[in-house]
Amino acid sequence: MPMTLSPRNRSIVDEFQRGHYAIVKELYDEYYASLVDFGSQLINNSSEAHHIAQETFVKLFQMRDRFNKLPDIKAFLYITVRNICFAFIKSENANFPGPQVTWFEQDVKTTIRNEDGAEREKALQQMAAIVKELPQPEQTVFNSLFYERLTIPATAEQLKLTPVTVTQYRINAIRTMREKLVAANLFSVPLFIYFIAVFCGEQNS
Repeated sequence: MPMTLSPRNRSIVDEFQRGHYAIVKELYDEYYASLVDFGSQLINNSSEAHHIAQETFVKLFQMRDRFNKLPDIKAFLYITVRNICFAFIKSENANFPGPQVTWFEQDVKTTIRNEDGAEREKALQQMAAIVKELPQPEQTVFNSLFYERLTIPATAEQLKLTPVTVTQYRINAIRTMREKLVAANLFSVPLFIYFIAVFCGEQNS
């Protein structure tokens, strides 16, 4: 017998597919800490586990129109963290311990502050300004992937780069943005995810 969603679960899925910030925050509250713990157990690197969890949420919300059941969302989160962790284990980076996570308290305070809509909008505009400060290759790739919503192969073809190079510029752009936000005392994980995966693409809608 097919599963029937309760009205609340149906509402969550509808809000999820629309990319509402409130549902980014709700799913973050529900799953982020356990995903980081899961990733840390696989790769023994807490800092990278945070990055992997954030990347997983970005991927989820970029693909949000493909999901219509809450169990599928949860399964995607854990399977994606596992797969990225396995790829990390095979990489050269797996031999180097990551830095300590020093921004967690900042994330908590900033996320609470961003509950206010005006503060959240201000923070989103500050993130957009940071994108414009990225080095040119990273900025161009970020704009293609997140503002124009092109795939990595399409971006590579458009910019006459290899997919591997596009992927590396993507990684660099996200890492640089995160570092700049932390340095400016503006970093909030759920808003960072929302900005990359939802907000940017809506600017060209």
